[in-house]
Amino acid sequence: MRNRHDWQRISARCIKNSQNSFQYRQMIVEELRRFIDFDAYCCSVIDTQTLFSIGAVTEQSIEDVHQKIMTLEYATEDVHNYRNLVESGKCIGRLSDASSQSLRYREILVPYGFSDEIRAALMFQGQCYGFLTLFKKMENAQPIFQDDELEQVKILMSVMGEALKAFYHSIIEERLSTEAGESGIIILDKDYHILSISSKASQLLTHLRSNEGLLDWQLPKPIQAFCAKLQANRLNMQTSLLVPINNTGYITIQASLLKTTDSQQQIAIILNEASPKEMLTFLLTAYHLTPREKEVVVEIMKGVPTKIIAHNLGISSYTVQDHLKIIFQKIDVGDRNELVWKIFTRFN
Repeated sequence: MRNRHDWQRISARCIKNSQNSFQYRQMIVEELRRFIDFDAYCCSVIDTQTLFSIGAVTEQSIEDVHQKIMTLEYATEDVHNYRNLVESGKCIGRLSDASSQSLRYREILVPYGFSDEIRAALMFQGQCYGFLTLFKKMENAQPIFQDDELEQVKILMSVMGEALKAFYHSIIEERLSTEAGESGIIILDKDYHILSISSKASQLLTHLRSNEGLLDWQLPKPIQAFCAKLQANRLNMQTSLLVPINNTGYITIQASLLKTTDSQQQIAIILNEASPKEMLTFLLTAYHLTPREKEVVVEIMKGVPTKIIAHNLGISSYTVQDHLKIIFQKIDVGDRNELVWKIFTRFN
């Protein structure tokens, strides 16, 4: 049994030897396999606000059923739903403790030969940065996860959460190189098969697949999540998901339901490079700005002078200047103009 100190040391080594979150998750889960006997896994990084997957490392045996699991995730209130694990504060669950109550167990896992599952929300300082799911198969010599295996995952959870937080807050300075002009559009049928796709969408879809190490026929997890939640009527039509692409830039995803003339359901996926407004919202968090510092930056984006910022926020001009000094340090800029360029203008 590895303790927290052991896992912190292992995690630090994995971070040092990986170039991005994808590689880190592959390495740390393979380290976990040395201490826990599991047959398959899926490890996702998520958008911290919506809890949507923005990329997953998934073994092929799970790729085949992941879409069904995702669909059930949003359509029902099944045992150990990811959001419930986070919101309840429980953070981890073993399916065999309540498998008789689980639709996912009966309708998906058992037909595909799986006998048990551990789900863990990778939390750090009260915020969730990813999900780890481990699976055992019925043919395994020990088809049910044991208490010591569950305990080992509990120890690792916050260590992984801390590492994923660092990756989540790392800033990609590059911009995607794509065709200018119209948005990328993908039309899917109700089973998520691509019916038609624009040239720009094809280009952006390649980035998304590369980000997860997928084959050219596989649908990236962020799109799967959007489609599943949309079909379950649990998605605000204005929801937009920002997906960091390793060392490349940021893609935004939106989705809408369509109806054909013969009442067949289709799904429209809209892919774009992140807009200045979308990047501003993301960067204000990624640079670890406090709520008050975010308010000051938003005022600066409007071109508001210091005295008016002070009046609008109910603070003194000296306090505004103090906030600006800290903001400049965090974002590594020297003045207002450089600040506006770094977190807004360059994304036009």
